[in-house]
Amino acid sequence: MLSAYYLSSLARIRVEETKAHGQLLADAAYHRAFAAAGVGGQDAAATLAADDGLRSILESSAYSTQLAYAAIVDVSGTAIAHSDGGLVGEKLPSSEDVNVLLERSAVGLVRAVYSAGGKIYEIRKPLLQDGKEFLSIRVGVSTLLIQHDLERDLRPALVALAAAVGGASLIALLLAQVLLHPIHVIRSGITRLGRGEFGVQVDLPPDDEFAELGQFFNTVSARMSADPIDPRKALKRLTTFTRMTAGIAHEVKNPLNATVIHLELLKQQLAAPSVDRASVDEHVAIIAEQMHRLDEVVQGFLKFIRPDELKIELTSVASLVEGIRAIVAAEAGRSGIELSIDIPAGLPDIRVDMGMMQQALLNLAINACQAMPQGGRLRFAAAVASERRVEITCEDTGGGISPEHLDKIFNLYFTTKEGGSGIGLSMVARSIELHDGDIEMQSTPGRGTTFRVFLPQA
Repeated sequence: MLSAYYLSSLARIRVEETKAHGQLLADAAYHRAFAAAGVGGQDAAATLAADDGLRSILESSAYSTQLAYAAIVDVSGTAIAHSDGGLVGEKLPSSEDVNVLLERSAVGLVRAVYSAGGKIYEIRKPLLQDGKEFLSIRVGVSTLLIQHDLERDLRPALVALAAAVGGASLIALLLAQVLLHPIHVIRSGITRLGRGEFGVQVDLPPDDEFAELGQFFNTVSARMSADPIDPRKALKRLTTFTRMTAGIAHEVKNPLNATVIHLELLKQQLAAPSVDRASVDEHVAIIAEQMHRLDEVVQGFLKFIRPDELKIELTSVASLVEGIRAIVAAEAGRSGIELSIDIPAGLPDIRVDMGMMQQALLNLAINACQAMPQGGRLRFAAAVASERRVEITCEDTGGGISPEHLDKIFNLYFTTKEGGSGIGLSMVARSIELHDGDIEMQSTPGRGTTFRVFLPQA
């Protein structure tokens, strides 16, 4: 701002200085013309055109770095004397008065001086006869010449500015290295903690501005080393995992028992004097079916205990639910289900794996739609919950869940649907547990089911 003010002030000073030089030259030419010609008339014009003293005064404009020309013209604008002898007898183009330039604002003045190609302004002084102008002294002021002078005057200031900026940048760089060193030290410690190292300490001078922050970091690191895993959280995760996997033994035992039975029957058939081919094929088919079923159980369990690596990102609850709106709307539309989404603005953001969490919510929505084959209402809502959490609600008006099934609904392989895999809700619970969240369920037979998902705020 100071540089802009300096430039505009210097430009105005230069224009005023040029005007003063031009005015001085016009006054000198006026006095010489008055002394040489006396009164006006055609004879006066001829006398002035031939006067060597007047011509010398006009030609002295060439010694000014801002004046373009000086001339005496008649009422038609034709030069009868000119600082450039070759233009005598030529008609000079009309130009604005230099005062018009000075009346501009600071910005307008600078823009006029630096206009492309430059422009000529004039200082005029009339010669009168009987109160009427018969000749005029015109001195041209060139903005291009003023611009050259300004650039010459600004050169030392620009050199000083470049030196100041360079020096300030160097000093800032050195100070940044000194001031940011503690931050680099603390960041390095945080990185080591993130890799699983415990007992990490940062060493900062006691008189450093960040010494208190370093001491706080060391305290937190010491606490994490003493108790790296929260026992309550570990117990909660173990309980959840145990509950969800309670049905695995049953799922594995059934196909194994069937396989053992049919292997024994197959052994008896093969030991008989005459082999019943149809009976053997039946036993083999059943054994193959049970082995396929056992493979599905194992593959489902492996998928359950080895989820994909989380790709955590910051998002809003609205964006999370909107991502599945189209799929849920299409599923609901097939059964004439009314879908409503009530996500208020201003909810805290959450950090989740978008794909995994949307799949979990989609499983809840599809289960709800399957529970309402004759139509009903499906509602997604969200609100702020206790303990810095966000609650996402999935509520339907379906047939509900029987009381004896409520404590098994999230168990792996438990299902009440014909042909169901029993993996869907277990994966929902597992996905939410991986995000340090919780899921609760309320259901009344004949009136519907409500799932509440609780996720930590970002």
